[in-house]
Amino acid sequence: MTRFVKQFRMHLVLALVVLGLLVGLACESRSTPSPHDAAEGPVLDTEILAFLSLARAGHHQADILEGTGNVDGALGSLERIVNAPRPHPGQTIPEVEETLADAYARMADLRLTKGDVAGAKKDVDDGLTHAAEPTYFRGHLFTMYGIVEQQRAANAVDAGRDAEAAEARTHAVALLREAMDIQERVIGKVLGDAGADR
Repeated sequence: MTRFVKQFRMHLVLALVVLGLLVGLACESRSTPSPHDAAEGPVLDTEILAFLSLARAGHHQADILEGTGNVDGALGSLERIVNAPRPHPGQTIPEVEETLADAYARMADLRLTKGDVAGAKKDVDDGLTHAAEPTYFRGHLFTMYGIVEQQRAANAVDAGRDAEAAEARTHAVALLREAMDIQERVIGKVLGDAGADR
């Protein structure tokens, strides 16, 4: 994983935590404080902030362990995030879903470093259940899926399975194209929203 990706992830999680703190403070100042707003769904309350903070600590721990070559330990830190109790069970909270999608993408990346293509594919599949809409996180998972298929193709070549290698390469190209399409839609939406505010 590149230093840029690690720094981006840490800044993203930190931004979610800070945003949560600000929204939480604003909610506390309401005349009738509630962790939920009927029109907008759950706000970032203490439960959600705790989950985001747990995720941030887990990613930092994974960084340290990965840096010492302990990939299994790093995976354990990330598995603790995805297995942690969810705030407000039964409700879809975008910040929580994005955090889970991101953790699964990183787990897939780490499993590939161990040569575990099947495990990486499962992590991508699990991550996609938390990123159904066209967001950065869904695009990133499709990128990881493409990389998984690229590795599957390389493994098939090494084993002399040329037909499987060709199929995996074709699938990888399609997945990476989809990843690019998703990110273009995200960029277009962001630019469109920025223009709408003017």
